[in-house]
Amino acid sequence: MPLDEFYVYSPELDNYAEQLQIAKCVRAQGRDWPVPWQNTDFPQAENVNTTGLRLFTLDIARQWGYRLAPPADPESARLWEEFATTADAFFPDAELDEILLHCTDEVRTVDAEFTTTFDGVNYLSGLALQAEEVVLQDPAVIEATAQWRDCLEPLVSFSLRSIRDPWTEMPPRSAATAWGDTADGTGTPSAEEIAVAMADAECRDSSGLAGTKYERSWDEQQNLVDQNRDKLDRIREAAAERKAKLLTIVAENAPKAP
Repeated sequence: MPLDEFYVYSPELDNYAEQLQIAKCVRAQGRDWPVPWQNTDFPQAENVNTTGLRLFTLDIARQWGYRLAPPADPESARLWEEFATTADAFFPDAELDEILLHCTDEVRTVDAEFTTTFDGVNYLSGLALQAEEVVLQDPAVIEATAQWRDCLEPLVSFSLRSIRDPWTEMPPRSAATAWGDTADGTGTPSAEEIAVAMADAECRDSSGLAGTKYERSWDEQQNLVDQNRDKLDRIREAAAERKAKLLTIVAENAPKAP
């Protein structure tokens, strides 16, 4: 999509660099905040693009149904999960709470960008949502969505009448719950879920919805890029500088890769 070129780095890098700085401060106070090594590329799962958008195709449906694919870097994911579990086990701990608050304030006082760095990301997300809302009201997209419903509804046990955008509203919560969906979207899909997901993907294609929505989304995002080019270029330039600074912080403070 036209807006994607302005997403220079993931917000996870900012969070990781901040946590490393906080950990350094906490250690200086005689306590431990064991932030682990992480892959600073923060690669996405196979069915998520580099901006965090969930992808959905027939091949994806065949492999994972509506679930998230496994982590692209399992070791990073494992280490961060262990860190979260360890950190949770520290509490309740009034002393550590106080130290963490102090260290977070200290880090953000030294580097105010830790509290403002998401402004650019939020602006990009706002434009993407603005484009999406225009696209969902486009007559061609509305008609293609109706054809998608007519194609899929005879093949499923639940109603699709309230679904405006399959990419964000499929499957309905009732169906996901019945299939044993987990809160984080992981787990092994059932044969029924895979069958529905594959039929869904095929109907999105045969109805013309996938192609129509993609083309209209591209056009609308390009319009917004053209209208906001100066600001977007500034966001990208600032993000590139920020990324270089964050990678330096990580290089100086992160533990060695396992």
